[in-house]
Amino acid sequence: MEEGLLDSLTAVVQSHPGWLIGLAFGFALLESLAIVGIFVPGIVLLFMVGAVIGMDPGLFLICWLAASVGALTGDLVSYWLGYRFSDRVPGVWPLSRRPEMMAAGQVLFARHGGKGVFIGRFIGPIRPVVPLLSGTMGMRPLAFLAWSVPACILWAPLYLLPGMLFGASLELAADFGGRLVLVLLILVLGGWFVIWLTRLVYEFTARRSGWWLRSVIRWSTDQPGVGRLLRPLFEPGGREVLSVALLGILLVVSLAVLMAVLISTPFLAPAWDAEYRLVNLSASLRNHVADPLFAWLSLAAEPRVAVTVTLLMGLVLLLLGRRLTLWHWLAAPLGAYVLAILLSALMGLLIDGPESVPTVGQVPHRGMALTTAVLGFFAVMLAKDLGARRRKWPYLVSAVLVAVLGFSHYYLGLASLAGLLAGIALAMGWTALVGIAYRSRSTSRRRPVWLSLAFYSLIVVVAIVHARGEVAVRLDATRLAQPDRSYFFLDWQDEGWRQLPDRVTRLGRHHRSRFDFQVAANLNRLAEQLADEGWLEVEAGSGAALWSLLLGSDDIATLPHLSRDFAGRPDDLVMRREAPDGSVYLARLWSSGARLEPGGVPIWLGQVRQVQPVRQLVVLSRWDEVDDGGDRALAQLELGLGAWRIGGPEARPRLYVSMFD
Repeated sequence: MEEGLLDSLTAVVQSHPGWLIGLAFGFALLESLAIVGIFVPGIVLLFMVGAVIGMDPGLFLICWLAASVGALTGDLVSYWLGYRFSDRVPGVWPLSRRPEMMAAGQVLFARHGGKGVFIGRFIGPIRPVVPLLSGTMGMRPLAFLAWSVPACILWAPLYLLPGMLFGASLELAADFGGRLVLVLLILVLGGWFVIWLTRLVYEFTARRSGWWLRSVIRWSTDQPGVGRLLRPLFEPGGREVLSVALLGILLVVSLAVLMAVLISTPFLAPAWDAEYRLVNLSASLRNHVADPLFAWLSLAAEPRVAVTVTLLMGLVLLLLGRRLTLWHWLAAPLGAYVLAILLSALMGLLIDGPESVPTVGQVPHRGMALTTAVLGFFAVMLAKDLGARRRKWPYLVSAVLVAVLGFSHYYLGLASLAGLLAGIALAMGWTALVGIAYRSRSTSRRRPVWLSLAFYSLIVVVAIVHARGEVAVRLDATRLAQPDRSYFFLDWQDEGWRQLPDRVTRLGRHHRSRFDFQVAANLNRLAEQLADEGWLEVEAGSGAALWSLLLGSDDIATLPHLSRDFAGRPDDLVMRREAPDGSVYLARLWSSGARLEPGGVPIWLGQVRQVQPVRQLVVLSRWDEVDDGGDRALAQLELGLGAWRIGGPEARPRLYVSMFD
């Protein structure tokens, strides 16, 4: 079977650690080079290097040194370029298009002098510019080195340590089920991507707005009819010119995405029932730790919550005397929801949705369209009252909230990707259209911070009230179920065992995630059989057990074993055996959903591993699998189930049965 990604990375690090050291040097060098560093996402690349390092302190120190040397090399090259070509630097692209970066560096030097080299190293947007600017200003080389060397030494671990801690936490997260690791990665990297993309679009629009506006004005001059409508929106010097231009671009892009999804969906002919299968991507992420959180988030994006927040916020606007804002505030969610209903009804005539989960077949998804419109128009409304430098923040917050709420629906199998994309695109397009009308008519108001606090507080309070008692219902309605399969004994012994899942998760190291055995037996009978040979049933800890792990314990008898998930459910049975030589062995079993006939004897999927207590990050203690202890663990299991063993492969998984006892 194929090796997992973590297996491959670990093998590379163990056999060629120099590659990782070279990557640390190269990424830090690129991040620090003038102009090049503007486009290189150094924080992400060095985070990945740190994640692969894990808890190897020796390798971390060497990578720290390599990253520091790489950063210093980049600074020196940038300094030399600035010193050598000082008269040409301002005209070099992209600095010629982004003079604010050079201006920010000059302000930094004007305020702090040579200390600006040290300070600039820790300010992302101007990091690649400060050494270049030091050279153009004729700063002495020794003075530059005096500030650059300590800055590079301190800067490198700030980028490596977060990744290192994250990499070390992957094994702990795997104790809850490897799916939790992927969920964390999606939330962290997905949130970063949404923020990065929103900022990129906003700043790109800000830089190019002048050229776009001149083009629109020239075009509107040649079109008398349309020009009378557009020209008032783009009057040169108007405070809302940039905002209207940004909303116009958002409108065009949203309509393009919406049309692409609507046109392609009928031809793709999606198998909607796959959204609830265990092989589906959304189902592969499920785990019992994250399920309650995403159930609550999905309820927070229900139409009832959005409608309640809209009405309550409308009452606030009415009390504040903002009648013009009130009408636009009501028009944004109402129009988006009506359009979503009409479009989803039209798409329903072209494609057949699933009967079990009707919302999966909604294209566009109505709930996300309404929620996106509420969050999106509030960002437009709040940005109107903020200064130019702070206007991007409402858009960033709304973008992250929409992404998280949309992901919660997909995670639980309540919506398809096509439905979510169409719903969000529809709402963004309609919100942009209403926003253009609002921004061109309204006037700025004071106290935007209090208004934002009221809005987000309303969302939290209404969501909590609505979700009270509904989370358990939502979890039951979206609970995953193993396929209902049955085999006759000989069929299972010959080929049926191959049709059952072979791994707990597709994440992580293959030899740690695979199943070691299958057993057909009554679970109580199985526990009794193992107990006769010295195995003790233990109660696997969950979230509450983390406190014991963080405190650390030298007594292995009190160190808890955390639950692991398979198909979104924790293990059904966990048993432990301490051998006479002091070794500890752990067996876990999960339901396969299959049965042996006649009699309906359930078939269980199991892992048995030798484990040992380890301490990480000084205060963190946990159980870790012994990589070369697999054969010893199976031998211990044979002591209890040897009489049950039947024919089958000599390697894993081994087959056991008690139905004839």
